[in-house]
Amino acid sequence: MLKIVKFPDPILREKMPLFNFDNPSHDPKQLEKDLILAMFANNGMGLSCNQVGIRVRMFVMGHQSDPQSAAAFYNPEVLATVESMDDLEEGCLSFPGIYVKIKRPIKIKVRWQNSSGEIQEGVFENYAAKCFLHELDHLEGIVFKDRTSDLKWTSAVKKSIKENKRKNF
Repeated sequence: MLKIVKFPDPILREKMPLFNFDNPSHDPKQLEKDLILAMFANNGMGLSCNQVGIRVRMFVMGHQSDPQSAAAFYNPEVLATVESMDDLEEGCLSFPGIYVKIKRPIKIKVRWQNSSGEIQEGVFENYAAKCFLHELDHLEGIVFKDRTSDLKWTSAVKKSIKENKRKNF
């Protein structure tokens, strides 16, 4: 089972290189399966390769309530966004127990390759858009801590510590 890398591991700050389907460093279909298993085993909705120590430009998204919907996004890019934003709560497997509201576009148009290397395009809205952008940030070396104010971050960390103390009481 792949192990989740926790912040401040330096790999989380690296921009990930494109996945080369002509000369792959990993079997793309196996990598997709392994990442989805790790995501679900850790109760996540998204997981990028650098979060498990693998330096390629790919992430997975999906929900445990519908495991068949989970998919891999190789070499993802955003083609367009709407101006309308939403301020939804985000968590991250590399920052366990910390949740903070992040403003992101409510609708995005994107392009990626699937695990067979085929180019795909799609539109994601609301929480799926937020998840896609969160994982894409990881591939750029950006963590969700970078997307909020120091005050909001400090408050979220304090809340997490308080919650952990309550659970362990």
